[in-house]
Amino acid sequence: MAFRSLREFITRLEAEGELIRISEPVSPILEIAEITDRVSKSPHGGKALLFEKPEGSSMPILINAFGSLRRVQIGLGVSNLDDIAKEIERFIYLSPPSTFVDKIRFLPLLFETARIPPVMVSSKEAPCQEVVITNKEIDLNLIPILQCWPNDAGRFITFPIVINRSVDRKIRNVGLYRMQIYDKKTTAIHWHIHKDGAHFFHEFKRQKKIMEVAVAIGCDPASCYAA
Repeated sequence: MAFRSLREFITRLEAEGELIRISEPVSPILEIAEITDRVSKSPHGGKALLFEKPEGSSMPILINAFGSLRRVQIGLGVSNLDDIAKEIERFIYLSPPSTFVDKIRFLPLLFETARIPPVMVSSKEAPCQEVVITNKEIDLNLIPILQCWPNDAGRFITFPIVINRSVDRKIRNVGLYRMQIYDKKTTAIHWHIHKDGAHFFHEFKRQKKIMEVAVAIGCDPASCYAA
């Protein structure tokens, strides 16, 4: 089963007895991380936790959602994670058809790749455009961003899906790079020098151009893992 949203995944986890809701207010500064640290180290990774009322924000926090093999399998819709690798290998090691018979044999794979066509949504209809905050109204403090450890440099967005592309706009990259909060409008992005995002950034820097970056938080499980 492919989940179209994180909400669908949460509903499934709860139905499977893999989620605990926490209705009491809990601070995103150290407290949520400390609770999660204990839960995630319990047998079989504990349960996923949904903090419904983090202090200082109206946004709930889902954490430890992928903290067990069972929840990863549920999220990706498989009973064995090796199934995913086998499916990918079928396409990686596929030779181009050279005869008419080969082309006929190739058709089932083509139909399989087309069974979930991409859905195009206009910018005005996309769910991410339901609430738009710009300019002086931007305030990252509206998001319950965690500080996980006492000696951390600050608060970090720990599961951002960072979307960028090369300076010639030909190559897209989707990666998982932690983001440190500097102030209500500014973050740093932590990517190692060998990461694609870092390569693209240095291309822009050499040409003295501004690099555009989009960040998605709270995506469906497959998109999270793909990143």
